Formats: sequence, C-alpha cells, structure tokens
Amino acid sequence: MRHSILFLSALAAASAASAQSSVTLYGVVDASVSSYHATGAPSRTQVLAGGNQSSRLGFRGREDLGDGAYASFELEAGLFNDTGTTLATNTNNQPSGASAGGFSFARKSFVALGSKRLGELRLGRDYTPGFWNLFAYDAFRTGVGLGGITTQGSTSTVFRASNSMGYFTPGCSAFVCPGFFGQVAYALGENAPGAANSKDGRYVGGRLGYGGGKWDVAVSHGVTKNAAADGYTQTSVGGSYNFDVAKVMLLWGQHKTGLPVAALGGGNKAPFWQVSAWVPVGAGYIPVAFTRMTRNDALGSSASKFAVGYVHNLSKRTAVYTTYARIKNNGSLQLPVNSGADAGPIPIRGGTSSGIDIGIRHAF
Repeated sequence: MRHSILFLSALAAASAASAQSSVTLYGVVDASVSSYHATGAPSRTQVLAGGNQSSRLGFRGREDLGDGAYASFELEAGLFNDTGTTLATNTNNQPSGASAGGFSFARKSFVALGSKRLGELRLGRDYTPGFWNLFAYDAFRTGVGLGGITTQGSTSTVFRASNSMGYFTPGCSAFVCPGFFGQVAYALGENAPGAANSKDGRYVGGRLGYGGGKWDVAVSHGVTKNAAADGYTQTSVGGSYNFDVAKVMLLWGQHKTGLPVAALGGGNKAPFWQVSAWVPVGAGYIPVAFTRMTRNDALGSSASKFAVGYVHNLSKRTAVYTTYARIKNNGSLQLPVNSGADAGPIPIRGGTSSGIDIGIRHAF
C-alpha cells in the first residue's frame, strides 16, 4: 500500500508539472516532380523535396514560469525526403564550418527565456534578422522551390547563424508582428584568437518594423566579418498590403562585400528588387513574382526572373501545387532557375533557364 501511495503521489506531481509545460512534434513533407531547361545545357527532370515549403521535422517545447514568463526550446531539422537525407549545417558561420554529415537540427536549435513584458532571448542556431525580411516579402518564401527570390553573393549567415544570441521584442517571435517590433542578433565565429581571421564568422544584425493589420513594413541590416572579402553586408527594406483581392509585397535589398570577389565577376555589389503577390482563388491561391537583380561587375551583369504558380488546399494540412519560373541572364551571369543543391542545369553566360514543377505538401 505504501508503495502504491508513493507511486500515485509521484504520478500526481508529474501530471501537475506536465500541465504547465508542453512538447510538440511538428513537420512538413513536401515533394514535387520538376523539369528544368537551360540554354546550352541538357534538360533535367527530378523528384525534389520542398517545392512549396521546405520539408522539416521539429520539436518545440514550452514551460510557463509564472507571471507571464516562460522557458522554451526549438529543434528543427531540414529534410530532403526525395533521398532521405538532411539539411547541412555550419558550425562557425564560415566555409570551414560547413558540414554535410548525418542528422542535424540545422534549421533551428535554440533555447529561450521570455516574458510578455520583456520579450524573448534566444541562444543557439537561429534565423538571422536579414532572412526574415526576405522571407516576409517574397510570395514564394525565399529559397523555396522554383519561385524563390534571385540574389547574388552569399555567406553562411544569409539565412541562419550558429553560436548566436538573439532578442525579439514583446509579442514577436518571427517575421510579422503586431505594432512596432524589433529583432537583434549577435553570433560568434569562434575562431582562434590572434589570427588574421579571428573575427571571421562574427555576425551582427537587426530588424525593425511595424505590423498594422492589413499592412506591414520592415527594414533589416546585417554584417558578417570576413577578412578575405572585407566583410559581407546584407540590407533590405520590404512592405506588404492586403487589398483583399490580392496581397501585394514589395522588396528591395543589396548584398555587398568590402572588396571585389572573383566568384562575382570582380564585382562587390548586387542590388535587387521584387514585386510579388498572393491572389486568392477558390480553395487556394496564386503566387506571382517578378525579380530584377544587377551586379557591378565589368559587364554590368543582370538577371530578371518571373514566377507564377497555383496552390490548392485539399485540407488544412494537405495541398497540391504547381509552379513555373523563367530567368533571363545578361552579361556574365548564368544563374539557374532554382537554387542550392537542386538548382537544375546551369545556362551559358547570358543564357536563360526555366522550370516547371507539380507537387504535394503535407504538414503535421
């Protein structure tokens, strides 16, 4: 009897504790059949992951600490469900820290303390303020599928930063928040002290904005230390307005290095702008976008990209979709229509590239 009473007491205590905290398993599985064409290159047809939303698997937990305070964590892995592999991570925000090893929580892995009055502090690997501006004001959500925005110049911190310390103002934890909002982040490259590149991988960035119901606007700026390129700067300004018949988004940005970079044709600036929209149609919507990017290399290179699609919701969790995109390069540019590992065939310099996909997305 005594052991039974102790067991029931322990169970009651555990139940009381669990009532104040929670852990959630979530994710997205997205796959498409994609066909690519490019000037001067063989056509290619592939089964790809993440044509509409990036596939992922995550765990999210939160514990209420009382008086509006809480502790939380998030662990999120990127998935390539076409092959069963996972997204690579980076340990020091530099090329030397790139890793394509086994399973990793490369998308997000942080622990946080927050309150309704003071905001939220995060420690770990997280999205940078600059990424959220690109994500918020691109109808195809930056870096996802054929429609993703076209940019030039890259560093490990364009999307995420490891070894970071981040802060969100009260009531805000992602990309669009009500009223005035802000985010700041500081990340360490963690190189050996005293070396010429000891500060490489160090990131400092911030984002300020206002969400006003039908409209919102935000500006972001971030700098990543890099001795070889004399630093990498990412700046953007964006806004959106919901006209009911369509939500229209505008975005301007610039990626810049302090010194010319051979991989960028000897240029160091790549400004871009985009006009995009979501148009509701029945049980789905039409995303459409036009992007123009230039580069200050010797040939004054540029690229223009048009993308249009349709997403049809079969339920709250499941959707089918299709996207068509075409990019026209000029000068020394030869950008493919997609990006990353699934970029598709590379066109000749000044050539065109196009693609179409049909896919299924399921969220849980």
